[in-house]
Amino acid sequence: MQEQLKYLVELQILENKKAELIRRREETPLKIAALHKDFAAFESEYLLKKTEHDHAVQLRRSEEKEIADLEARIRRSRQKEHEVKTNREYQALLKEIQDLQDEIRSREDHVLELMEKIEKLAGELKTLGQELEKRRKALENEEAALKQESDQVDDKIAHLERLQAEVREKIDPPLLNKWTTLAQRYKGVAVAPVSQGVCQICHLNIPPQRFIELLRDQDILTCPHCHRFIYHPENEVYRAVHDDFKDF
Repeated sequence: MQEQLKYLVELQILENKKAELIRRREETPLKIAALHKDFAAFESEYLLKKTEHDHAVQLRRSEEKEIADLEARIRRSRQKEHEVKTNREYQALLKEIQDLQDEIRSREDHVLELMEKIEKLAGELKTLGQELEKRRKALENEEAALKQESDQVDDKIAHLERLQAEVREKIDPPLLNKWTTLAQRYKGVAVAPVSQGVCQICHLNIPPQRFIELLRDQDILTCPHCHRFIYHPENEVYRAVHDDFKDF
């Protein structure tokens, strides 16, 4: 009987490790999505800064064009000086030229402010751009590593399934059928370790007499609460089984 229970424990350990690998495989797309989300957030910061920079450049060009138009208006106004016939007209012309010059100075001050802003933003963009490329490469490397790990997980799962098939062949059909039924009912967990008289899966106490029988390891027993097969993990036989599969 002990040998059959040993096989049931082996089968369960392999099933546990397979379930863990499947969870890891399922987490891979989530991890990749999280990496892309973080990168997209930083990229958005860079693009916002670039938009601000480009807008400042457009404003500067617009102001420079306006200044050029104002200077052209001043030239045209000066050309009209010899056509002025009255002092009132002359004063009005001078006022017009002065207003245009004042507006030019105001716009030139704005251009200087924009140039300082553009220079500052250009420096920030350069730093952000370098960091963005650094993060892009890191993203590509991490994504490739996760996909490679996922492929390796697939290989490990296939290996575990081959080992499970070998173990199943050693288990008596009635026991194997019961294991399969329990595994289907309890999300893959059909065998439970019992420590200090407590089932480590349903966390309920095992009756003292049954626990004593479990320590004797002469019969295949089940938990009276969750009905899973039970075993004592401190038994050297089952401890050795765990050791055999610890590196999987």
